[in-house]
Amino acid sequence: MTVSIIIPAYNCEAYIAATLRSVMQQTEPDLEIIVVDDGSSDTTLAIAQAAAAKDARLCVVTQTNQGTAAAARNRGLRLAQGEFVAFLDSDDLYHPEKIARELAAFARCPELDAVFSDVIYFDDDPHAATNVRCMSSQYLLQRAAAYLTQHSDTLYLCKANFYNFMSTQITAMSTQTVMLRRALLAQEHVAFREDWPVGEDIDLWFRLARRARLGYLDEALAYYRQRSQSLMTDEERALLGFIRAHSTNLQRGSDVFSAAEVHIINQRLARQYFNLGYYYFRQGRKREARTAYSTARDYDESAYSRSAYLKTYVPAPVTLLVKRAASAWQRH
Repeated sequence: MTVSIIIPAYNCEAYIAATLRSVMQQTEPDLEIIVVDDGSSDTTLAIAQAAAAKDARLCVVTQTNQGTAAAARNRGLRLAQGEFVAFLDSDDLYHPEKIARELAAFARCPELDAVFSDVIYFDDDPHAATNVRCMSSQYLLQRAAAYLTQHSDTLYLCKANFYNFMSTQITAMSTQTVMLRRALLAQEHVAFREDWPVGEDIDLWFRLARRARLGYLDEALAYYRQRSQSLMTDEERALLGFIRAHSTNLQRGSDVFSAAEVHIINQRLARQYFNLGYYYFRQGRKREARTAYSTARDYDESAYSRSAYLKTYVPAPVTLLVKRAASAWQRH
């Protein structure tokens, strides 16, 4: 049961070696490791090629820069030969038994199409005591109790309506943790949408959750590195990615969402549009801020703030004076 692990890489020379080690040192040896270098201009490609020279399971391919991880992942999928497919970004890490434990879940429940697990977010040390498990910290098991059935130990089977939970509460499926049957993607016209700079992975998980049989392992089997250069630290892109993925999904699930669920999704979108408006306001992009605030109101009237909207018409110097006056008043 070969597992193809697809790693998109771009200008990640500081991290790629550790990422590859975490894959090559998996306790499950039957792996096909595909690194797709997206036109790196640093030593990323050389580091990956040096690793491939020492491990025959590792294949390195290159392409001109496409600007998104989606294009590199799709290239890797076209090359993959494994029965199962997993993904890892070039600055993240796997738990040593990540692949083995997920394969064991498939062995226990052959009807599953995909398995995912919890993930640990970290800055420098993936094993720091201060690190927290993402899904555990959001109380996934408690909040999704009505959507899960415990199978054994840490394995939970997702009910058919888990898609509804993902759409309204916690997306839950983190790309670093997912393993799926490669055949599952045969029905998709395209796996990762290459015209989406952010949110394309969430979009795929929504599409698959709508029709696939999912299993959740309540243990942290991957590590997500938080760094200043990460796309997810780009506030605007992150907000736009969330909005695009969830608004598209709102249309996709219109035939299965209840009125209450639609209301919840609208509220979530309204909050993100409001946050986007505030981001634009802080950047001095007031016309865009007004548009975002107005869109928030369209999704949920309660998210509309007349004062926030009106501030977008106040000249920047006046806004600065008001902030300074308020700050001085607070100090006294």
